[in-house]
Amino acid sequence: MNWPLFASCLLGYLSGSIPTGVLVSRLAGVDDIMSRGSGNTGATNVFRVLGPKYGLIVLIIDILKGALPAYFVLTKFEMGKAGALAAGICAVIGHNWSAFLGFRGGKGVATTAGAAVVVFPKLLGVGFVVFVVVVALSRYVSLGSLLGVWAAFAVSLLPGFTAFDRWVVFGLAALVTYRHRANIQRLLKGQELKISFSRKGETG
Repeated sequence: MNWPLFASCLLGYLSGSIPTGVLVSRLAGVDDIMSRGSGNTGATNVFRVLGPKYGLIVLIIDILKGALPAYFVLTKFEMGKAGALAAGICAVIGHNWSAFLGFRGGKGVATTAGAAVVVFPKLLGVGFVVFVVVVALSRYVSLGSLLGVWAAFAVSLLPGFTAFDRWVVFGLAALVTYRHRANIQRLLKGQELKISFSRKGETG
């Protein structure tokens, strides 16, 4: 067995599994964030239920859950990009299917961004710009997330990226899309909620 690779994956998964949204919400007085709002543990639902301060805290920690294991493996395990990617991907899987939450969790956007900070910073920059523009214009966080990850994949098709890079980015984009399948249905039906930046909650 490749023990360094196994350790990288385990480190990533356990880091990603930390239920940030649940823990922060409990500290803020909400016992079960998964029974409120969309039922999701991510930063958007925490923002929806508790407001921007707590949403931002969850967002930052969820990004770190992907970035720290990828960076640690890259610099300490000396496994290169492949090891960092393994840790980052497993962190996303842990966030989406947390061992501490009965294999439930979030949608993986922030944790994917964290891993990308370390491994694909240019692609993250593209995805972030698309995300910000789409959310600013439409106020749909889900739409911004989806278009952001697929914009990053589109850029990965340009020269300068390997076939392995493209498959990894495609896989992460597909995973984010899979976790947003209910949002996609609501978007198609015109029923998705819009984010409100002026107060807690979202508007129709």
